[in-house]
Amino acid sequence: MTMAGGGGLNRSSSRGQLLPQELLDDLCSRFLLNVPKEELESFERILFLLEQAHWFYEDNSVEHNPNLKSLSFKDFTSLMFKSCTALRPYIAHLDDIYKDFNNYKFRVPVSGAIILDDTYERCLLVKGWKAGASWSFPRGKRNKDEEDHTCAVREVNFCLYHVHACSLFSFLSAPYNFFEAYYTCSNEIYYEYIL
Repeated sequence: MTMAGGGGLNRSSSRGQLLPQELLDDLCSRFLLNVPKEELESFERILFLLEQAHWFYEDNSVEHNPNLKSLSFKDFTSLMFKSCTALRPYIAHLDDIYKDFNNYKFRVPVSGAIILDDTYERCLLVKGWKAGASWSFPRGKRNKDEEDHTCAVREVNFCLYHVHACSLFSFLSAPYNFFEAYYTCSNEIYYEYIL
């Protein structure tokens, strides 16, 4: 992730090796095998878990081991389906599962915050580190049964942690410190808190 005005990471998807089986097994165990049973009842939930595994892999494994290759989520998902015994029976349907997941993802609401300075002239923007990533306000997909403000706190605190700022929770806990905004863009639902 790159913060506005910051240096950021430069990662190459062409360098490095594919994932060692030991790492694939660890990711499968961490993110799939040890979750509540209801999390494995639909491919949408399974792919959300794989998305978390992918972020963990990119942010931790690739970041700390320059020999590992950065992967697209689709390539990572394919490797996990081939590697994880519980997913292997469905590998023949992976293209349809992946397509359905991407369609489903656009229906999941997004929450975040628009954080302005005291003069209302500057705001916090974040940018992913992958090629083609664009600048946006800190935000993320709402988890199952998660409230909008809880999602906004989680997503923005992750960004604020990286710029050594304060916690968003203190802003959303105090009355009248924020405005709520709701909008849709490309059929995706957004909830933003303007601070």
